[in-house]
Amino acid sequence: MAHKILIIDDEENVLLIVKQAFIGHCEVLTATDGEAGLEMIKKEKPSLVFLDIAMPGLSGIKVLEMIKGLGLNTIVWMLTGNEDLDTAALTLKGGASGYLTKPFDISRVRTVVYNTLLDLEKTRNESKAEDKPWRVEKKTSK
Repeated sequence: MAHKILIIDDEENVLLIVKQAFIGHCEVLTATDGEAGLEMIKKEKPSLVFLDIAMPGLSGIKVLEMIKGLGLNTIVWMLTGNEDLDTAALTLKGGASGYLTKPFDISRVRTVVYNTLLDLEKTRNESKAEDKPWRVEKKTSK
């Protein structure tokens, strides 16, 4: 199954840079605001979301809260233009897996995506194995 990544950011250049970094590797979706991003999450169910903290309309923190309320297994990484540790801590408490500060190194974004998707595949494979009757019970003689 091809993984989907969604980038929600009001800066077009961020959307373009991240999208270009993953062309041919996975499906990359983009949204320029929180409302459009939430609709896309409900429809497309991406594996991973990069979410800008500071956007007009719904803030990234509010969007994160709403994503977590959907009950999906979507992993969220926050994007921020400043290094406000209080805000970063708030997003981590809210369920974000981590955060990247802008401008970011695209190799760091690739590493985050690679590790996240690797972990997702491992988790899926483990849950599939649990569904199979691998356990053999030894019959005891009476």
